Amino acid sequence: MADKREWETESLEWIHKVREEIDQEIRKKGITLGQWVKEKSVIDLENLCRKHGLKKFVIVEKIKKEL
Repeated sequence: MADKREWETESLEWIHKVREEIDQEIRKKGITLGQWVKEKSVIDLENLCRKHGLKKFVIVEKIKKEL
């Protein structure tokens, strides 16, 4: 039981530390939380494919149609 409590304490401390770092980055850039999330959601597909061992791949970009 003590191990579970210790793990929970360490997890919560880590969560608070990460949130504090995120808040500092947001303040430094002067953006909103939503803008920060959108900025972080960009994925480098080429790097991701290479990490998973894909050697031959084609990345097809979706083209937005303007009305």
